[in-house]
Amino acid sequence: MPGSWRLSDSQHFCLTLSRNRSPEEVLALYGADAGSARRVPAESMPDAPPRGTTLRAGSLGEWSFCVEFDYHIGCTATVMRDLSAGTETLVLYRTAKALEMFRYVVDGRVVEQFEPGYPPSASGRSAHGFARRTETLISTGTTRRAVCLEVMARHTGHELTTDILHGPLLTAVVDEPDHAALRHPDPPLLYPDRPSKRSRPLGRRLGRLLPGPGQAPGTP
Repeated sequence: MPGSWRLSDSQHFCLTLSRNRSPEEVLALYGADAGSARRVPAESMPDAPPRGTTLRAGSLGEWSFCVEFDYHIGCTATVMRDLSAGTETLVLYRTAKALEMFRYVVDGRVVEQFEPGYPPSASGRSAHGFARRTETLISTGTTRRAVCLEVMARHTGHELTTDILHGPLLTAVVDEPDHAALRHPDPPLLYPDRPSKRSRPLGRRLGRLLPGPGQAPGTP
């Protein structure tokens, strides 16, 4: 658990932002007991069990966020599907293997997803053009993580600051979630189709062959 709680510096984490959901509802959709959740500052939050996760949820206007570290589950298919049902959810996460991913999920469908800083990874498209906006800002020299957080803030109209993360937030622990089940929901979460690569003819055209000695032009 990073002591600074700075998302821009964290090695692995998951952040979700869901429109028109309360923090209590968000925690319940993660599989936590929202009734036992307590509003505590970061310094008083409970530690997660070895394969569990500690959830920290709060409000940003009409949006609710949830942030977690270590064995995060906010990026699993079931949680993303349920958070976005009838609404929209932004997901930004980084795994322990340094994979970083941004997803925009609407009513159970991943409309757009990409790995920040790696344009070929982008699939799907939304009217908000998150991938395009992110790559434009990255090209100015800003770090990938900071850019993603800025893009999310622009979309929601609210910035998730370090002070907010340090302050009192609704906190709950999920002891040991079934990660395999969460990744394969029934019905499945829908992902955008990958663009099909157009087949190319083998080789390349070298131009017309000149006729050999005693051979008429155009004769094979």
